[in-house]
Amino acid sequence: MSQLLVTGTCEPGLQASSASAPAARMTVELTHDLGLRPEDAASLETLIEGHPSLGVFLSNAWLSGFFAEPPTGFAPSLALLREGNALRGVAPIALRDTLTHRRVGLVGGGMGSDRIDLLAARGFEAVCADAFLSWLGEAFGGRAFVLELRDVPADSPLWGAVHRAGVERTQPLALQPREIHTLPYLDLVEPWTSAIDAAPPARSLRSLDKHRRWLERRCRLRIDLLENLSEVMDAFESLARFLHARWRDRDRGSILDNPRTLRFHRHVLPLLLSEKRLRMIRLSADARTIAVFYGLASGRWWGYYLAGYDREWAGRIHLGQIALATAIEFASKEGATEFDFLKGADRVKYLWPVRERATLDADVYSEGSGAQFKRVTRATRDAAAALAKSGRDLFLKR
Repeated sequence: MSQLLVTGTCEPGLQASSASAPAARMTVELTHDLGLRPEDAASLETLIEGHPSLGVFLSNAWLSGFFAEPPTGFAPSLALLREGNALRGVAPIALRDTLTHRRVGLVGGGMGSDRIDLLAARGFEAVCADAFLSWLGEAFGGRAFVLELRDVPADSPLWGAVHRAGVERTQPLALQPREIHTLPYLDLVEPWTSAIDAAPPARSLRSLDKHRRWLERRCRLRIDLLENLSEVMDAFESLARFLHARWRDRDRGSILDNPRTLRFHRHVLPLLLSEKRLRMIRLSADARTIAVFYGLASGRWWGYYLAGYDREWAGRIHLGQIALATAIEFASKEGATEFDFLKGADRVKYLWPVRERATLDADVYSEGSGAQFKRVTRATRDAAAALAKSGRDLFLKR
């Protein structure tokens, strides 16, 4: 089911020169399921191929998990941005009404998608972002809305669109930053292996080679990139057990201890495998699964989503590091140009000479009274929490 909601003229402004640059009218169409027309599905796949590190989180397989069981109270949809009949951009959004305003989020942000954004064709990023914000203002501005952006890349066109809307006075918006997240990545094209002896990680990687030799002497090691669904699901259950054992003494436990999250991955894994976007690697000692790497892939991009290992069996062997090193080797042999460690600045990721990207969390408030009331109450609450923390810190220092 889809509905054409808004038709508006968005001037592209200073666009990169391109034969396919946006020329005229952009429309926004809202569809409430993932069953796109064949031509739209093909266009979306082209967009994903052009932005693999983002696109994998907008694939049908991944989004289907959120559409099958949406966040409580939210209704998921796809906003399709068109120039004529051509699909130029896609934004997965989730809507929820409150007494004072409408909440708008990007599906998956803060809920398991390590990065999420408006996905647009090359040269159409700015005009699609402007059209999306204009649509929000026309569709929901009368009632007031809050655009809750979570895990949105620092180079997203949405940030520029928010800035332009304020500077050009087309739509008064207030942006409140909330959090920044680090996403390390390894460039597999750069000849880092030959230069690493001069880098700080060199000693750790030499230690990793030693632990790999210990592992190979201890057991008959087998490493498999899984393509059979039954084996994939069995490996995932092993991963859930490994992570539960690792985090059981923490207040929140493992991410896979959350029943909703567990259902999400059980739903998407078969679809990711079918779409050839899954990279599940199993390490076995004789017949026993001792480590699992759960990765995603799109084109020449690999992403590390989850990994876990049997800590009781491993003893002093750095089995988690070995699992990651194995995945990097598989990615390189497959022809990947980038290994993305995704969200989190965990120390293990810095064994390699990584670079960093960032995603941001921020709230964008419309000028409506309901949204501004929410902005003020949240700012007051945050200030009170900061004051209380300062008081506790001062007391502890004394």
